[in-house]
Amino acid sequence: MIRAAILTILLIAGGLFLTLPATAGRFHDIEDYRTAVLWGLPLGAFLLSFVFFPRLSPPAGETPGGPVRRRLWLLGACALAFLLDQSFLAFGYFTEWATFTASAPDPAGGGLALRALWALPLALLLGIWGWERALRGAVYTGWRRVLPLPAALGISVLAGLALALPPILPVGEIRDLPFVAAALTAVLCREVSFALVFSRGGGLLVAGLYRGAFWFFEAFVINDWYSLYAPAANYVAGDALFYAARAVVALLGLAVVVAAVRPRVSAAA
Repeated sequence: MIRAAILTILLIAGGLFLTLPATAGRFHDIEDYRTAVLWGLPLGAFLLSFVFFPRLSPPAGETPGGPVRRRLWLLGACALAFLLDQSFLAFGYFTEWATFTASAPDPAGGGLALRALWALPLALLLGIWGWERALRGAVYTGWRRVLPLPAALGISVLAGLALALPPILPVGEIRDLPFVAAALTAVLCREVSFALVFSRGGGLLVAGLYRGAFWFFEAFVINDWYSLYAPAANYVAGDALFYAARAVVALLGLAVVVAAVRPRVSAAA
């Protein structure tokens, strides 16, 4: 428990530290700050989890990694939940609640297709072995040995929420309150989803792939203008209903995952 407690504190502190204005001020270039948040956090999470938990072993009586059929079922549910979570973009486009713009091309980084060749595999890999290894493989399983399942999952979700703050509150600024509220709602729903997928048969693999897909999409494809990231496209809300829609579809995505992880009762039962 001591190792899990120290790791939890360090992960939360890392997320909060990179959110502080004083921390961002130490970077001479905003791109360096973005890189530290984008890649530094998951790499740091991996290293810390490896130091405190070099070998991952599930708590007694639990097997987070289920059979292949179970993992495929959860992977399909995650794909549906992902589409629902991002469906607010379609609402914003067709209702004109948001304006969509393409970012200026980066001559050094190439186009989105070229960047995806290396960024997508890396995001998926770090989603599994960076974020989820630390939050679920180490924090959750460490606390699960002394706490009931809901409490252990809750602590891992809290740590994940802290690590998600820098892109939402860059340099500690609340640039737009509806954006922050909707983004935090989405992150909370996702963290709960990742935790449920991990603990109900998906293991690190499915939970990490699900997280990595979100991470790549928001960091490289499209994100809010107020976010720290500079993806290929941005959107600017023109109506508060846009952010309300974002929060609602995030809850719907969570509902899909909750329904998928529930044990299916056979007709004979």
